[in-house]
Amino acid sequence: MALGFSVFIHQDQVQITHYFEQETYDSVFVETPEIILVLEGIILNKKDLLKNSSLSFQDYVLKIYAEKGWRFLQELEGEFRGCIWDKNSGKVLIFTNPTSTQRVFYAKINNQIFADSDLVRLSKTIKEKGISINPDMISIYQLLSIGNLLENRTPIEGVYKVKDAHFVEINCENYSLTEKEYFNVSGIEYYTKKKGNAVDDIHEIFTEAVQWEYNKDLEFNTSSLAFLSGGLDSRMAMFYAIQNKFDIGCALCFSHSGYFDETISRKIAADYQLNYEFIPLDNGSFLKKIDELTAISEGTSLYSGGIHVQYALDQLSFQDFKIFHGGQIGDGILGGFNSEPKRKGPSEYKIVVNQNFLPKIQSDLKNVMSNYEREEIFLLQNLAYNRTVLGVQVLQPRGYLISPFMTKDFIKLSLSLPEDWKFGHQFYLEWLSKHCKEAEKYTWERTLMKPDAFWKVKFGEKYVKNGYLAFFNKILRSPEKASMYPYQYYFDSTPEIQQYYQNYFNENIGRLEFYPELLLEVSDLFSQKTFYHKCQAINILSIFKLYF
Repeated sequence: MALGFSVFIHQDQVQITHYFEQETYDSVFVETPEIILVLEGIILNKKDLLKNSSLSFQDYVLKIYAEKGWRFLQELEGEFRGCIWDKNSGKVLIFTNPTSTQRVFYAKINNQIFADSDLVRLSKTIKEKGISINPDMISIYQLLSIGNLLENRTPIEGVYKVKDAHFVEINCENYSLTEKEYFNVSGIEYYTKKKGNAVDDIHEIFTEAVQWEYNKDLEFNTSSLAFLSGGLDSRMAMFYAIQNKFDIGCALCFSHSGYFDETISRKIAADYQLNYEFIPLDNGSFLKKIDELTAISEGTSLYSGGIHVQYALDQLSFQDFKIFHGGQIGDGILGGFNSEPKRKGPSEYKIVVNQNFLPKIQSDLKNVMSNYEREEIFLLQNLAYNRTVLGVQVLQPRGYLISPFMTKDFIKLSLSLPEDWKFGHQFYLEWLSKHCKEAEKYTWERTLMKPDAFWKVKFGEKYVKNGYLAFFNKILRSPEKASMYPYQYYFDSTPEIQQYYQNYFNENIGRLEFYPELLLEVSDLFSQKTFYHKCQAINILSIFKLYF
């Protein structure tokens, strides 16, 4: 059974069930005559919060909630979610963390309110109450056009996700639901000091974030498992841990054998004498785990985005850990989400993956984009938090994935920096050059050049990397050497996988019989040669199989 919690409210009765053991990570479950409080996850700053207190963490949480109400959420940093039934006020709060990596879903149906940390379990609970559920067709077409759902959508009509840094307040008397924000990124003002000060500030904030997460390993008495690839983000996170004298129990990489992610990370691990584990993704057998990954993604993003992560997790031999240390969203929040060196509103840049379905959601997409004044905030909340972090869900059965780029302070400072500083990764490289010179010594997979000069970013991407890809894809016809995980190659070269997908399509296309237009569109999509398009088609069928 999935961990987390569930809530059911009906006829003045509140039922709260938690599915984790007390004292797992930093999780808390407490019931008193006045309150039921559920808090699940890792609180990175727990020691800081308790520094001047003699209370247990459970008692501290009760105390700050009594003093501050929902604002106690502003005190917490980390991977957490939960709910509170305040019996005195007659209100229930359900909440997620600032990046919504710890997801919570809710629905109000016929004066019954459902909430759950697992969408699949929530759908089953609704059905058990004799209520039918239907697909949300805008969501279905968002998946086809964008590859993930936007803001608070789910594949199920009338069921919603609690948005990042939000909580939902439920009034148990009149069954009203109010969504409120406790950490507002849109209101962050521009940085007022010089760029050199910002470079030093981000160094200090990143250092604190790395110390928080690696100190949790010491607190849990486990080793440290750090992801390491050919990119900058995981490299920076691990080098900062080494700078701060933390031991790396295992540096983990997974990619196609011989690709730059392996060769670069293996070189770094060897130079620093780190225990290194490499998991090859060479035969693509994992591509058949369709239903398993759809259940993990809960149908909110394309299942294939995390399917290689699941395979790596299954093959992992290193066991003594509770936290995956990564570098998620660093590249994006430090320039990758900026299409121009100036402030501008959002566009289809980076978000649309299949233009053919864009007309189906064009109006809805424009409405969503109208809520954002800055493209980087739109992409942060809708691409990073709703697509990139699928790996969090995949890894969570074994441990929490934590990135120092995802603390509130790091997000606040990054978003405050002027766009022209960050554009083209200029600020990132200035930070790296001043405070993490060791990261310059190794090739950057993005450019196939060392990240030690600004001109190498554009030149490397346009000429060196593209030249390498063209050489292996078009001249040598060896696409397996041109990607971390060459799905198209795996599919084209493996008849067993081709047959598996064809059988899956044949067995499940009938699930769309009451949606004839969608049935034709999905059939056409699956008939295309591009494996990504086939995955899009299969994703819809798997979602219908899971829920409807």
